[in-house]
Amino acid sequence: MDTLIFGGLLATLVALYRESSRTLVLGAWWVVLIAAILLMAHHITSGLALKLSY
Repeated sequence: MDTLIFGGLLATLVALYRESSRTLVLGAWWVVLIAAILLMAHHITSGLALKLSY
């Protein structure tokens, strides 16, 4: 999932570099932001297995 978010950020950067339409750049930015928020919500609410077993 992290790789998809970084890919989305890269696609947004490429759209900015190519001077694409403002709607495309903002749309891509919002999609990446929502994906990052959903990923963070998943990580925060999931159980962490921090028990060490030797």
